Amino acid sequence: MQEPPEAPQKSHYELPSRKNTVLRNMVWALLLTMGVVVIIGIAFFGVGDSGDRQVLENSELDVAASAERAQDAADFPVAAPEMGEEWAERDARFTGGEVPSWRVQYTAPSGHLVTLTEEAELSPTLVSAAVPGAVVEAELEIAGASCQQLTGEQDGSDVRALACEGEGFGLVVHGDVEDAELRALMDAALADVA
Repeated sequence: MQEPPEAPQKSHYELPSRKNTVLRNMVWALLLTMGVVVIIGIAFFGVGDSGDRQVLENSELDVAASAERAQDAADFPVAAPEMGEEWAERDARFTGGEVPSWRVQYTAPSGHLVTLTEEAELSPTLVSAAVPGAVVEAELEIAGASCQQLTGEQDGSDVRALACEGEGFGLVVHGDVEDAELRALMDAALADVA
């Protein structure tokens, strides 16, 4: 009797086949894709925050240049007061249309936002938009212009304001700041339009 032939032993190493390469290819493709995404993310966003970054010269706000362009379209003298180093200019915007308006926002020395809004006249619409629920606390005169000291509330915060009307313009300065900072901005604005 002959011995049955030995069963071939199975090798621990298999030759690549369809069943064992599909998963491996998918894993490599996923890793390669993630690597590319990380490299693009680093190239686009950078690595970390650099506190010493400089603002590009052409991206700095130039209120005086904006005011000159606004003056060409406005029918009132556009106020662009320069407030000094303690004040930071944040935004300047002229809106044309039926009722043209000019708005400049500053960060006051106290760190709070102060907004100067100007139109051709001091209208109730201008005052109520700047200081919702405005209540007149005092009537006064600043640099020859008749003014009102106002209080109101906006987004749950108390808002203080000065509203002044001169010949051909109406100005409102408002923010959650002390009266001295409002007065400093209003004085500078009135001096600029005089």
